[in-house]
Amino acid sequence: MSDARPQKINGIVTPLITPLSDRDVLDVQGLERLIDHVLDAGVNSIFILGTSGEAPSLSYQLRREMIQRSIEFVCNRVPI
Repeated sequence: MSDARPQKINGIVTPLITPLSDRDVLDVQGLERLIDHVLDAGVNSIFILGTSGEAPSLSYQLRREMIQRSIEFVCNRVPI
């Protein structure tokens, strides 16, 4: 059994808007630039899909892609 414990989140938690290039199409390059920008600014954590009320208007597939891409781009640098 692993000793997986939740990470304590503190400091600056930055909400991210979901960048779209078209209706229900994630702007993947825009997301990567946005994540790099906020991480370069020194944020301690990123908050996706919940801060602007946009999530219910996005398709399940787009939300899933946003989560997967965000995890990929953040690459364990900060909690999501």
